Amino acid sequence: MNIANFLKFILIILLFLIHNFKNLQAVENKILFKIDNEIITTIDIYEEIKFLKAFNPEVNNLSDKELFEISKNSILRDKIKKIEISNYVDEVKVIDEFLLKLIKKKYSKIGLNSINNFENYLKNYNLNIDLIKEKFAIELIWNDLILQKFSSKIIIDKDKIKKEILKNPKKTQKEILLSEIVFNVSKKSEYKKKYEKILTDIKQTGFKNAALIHSISNTSSVGGSIGWIKEDNLNKTIKEEISNLEKGQYSNPILTSSGFLIIKIEDKKEYKLEFNLNDKINELIQFKRNEQLNQFSNIYFNKVKKNLIFDDL
Repeated sequence: MNIANFLKFILIILLFLIHNFKNLQAVENKILFKIDNEIITTIDIYEEIKFLKAFNPEVNNLSDKELFEISKNSILRDKIKKIEISNYVDEVKVIDEFLLKLIKKKYSKIGLNSINNFENYLKNYNLNIDLIKEKFAIELIWNDLILQKFSSKIIIDKDKIKKEILKNPKKTQKEILLSEIVFNVSKKSEYKKKYEKILTDIKQTGFKNAALIHSISNTSSVGGSIGWIKEDNLNKTIKEEISNLEKGQYSNPILTSSGFLIIKIEDKKEYKLEFNLNDKINELIQFKRNEQLNQFSNIYFNKVKKNLIFDDL
């Protein structure tokens, strides 16, 4: 597969799609490339652009080329996960209760407060709710697959956690609003070029858009947003790397088991704390558990991706 020619071809298609964004009839549905038995068409690209614009308004400030990179990477992530989960489930479908819970989490992040408002919001972008539900279902099934495969490999020392907490029981709690970019390189020689490109995109388009373009983490679809994290829950390495950062600043790449991690401080807050040892232990256990599952997810995703066959058509 000639990657350079392939990307040029897709970019030409993308430019056509963007300039005809409001006219679906102008978009001829053609198969662009194939990943195993999953195809990606011009309509897929078109729909992904609309999805990105709806959930990440910042992308409106991006160039056509940057928007192409984001939409391409986003579709690839979904298709790769869909291919893998199809080995374990007959159809991409989850219980409504779990799906609605995730949908609520998603629309809350864009300032909406009900499913009706969410559906009306999607209509503004001419988005199909069924397609959105499938994307979210893929995410849920993938997360469940990772849990089943790796839950037995999670290592958490409860006694150690307890001792660390008791060493310094705090009366106040600091929380940090974090965003991330997780990236990988296949060769050490590619690291400098990749990192410099990420830095350039952060400076030119902002951290969120750079995360949309480059990050391989599950948070990439929301501009790298992790959310509010209690400072005590962060592992020692990350805590040390960001300890001197102020609001709006971001770290140097931190090497983790799933790739290189760049962390940005979006905001900080501190409040009085009613200390409860058991609650704190359980909270920290859950945080460390999720952290390890996210690492396993990134590692497994990269492994699955390497075993797939990509063809341009």
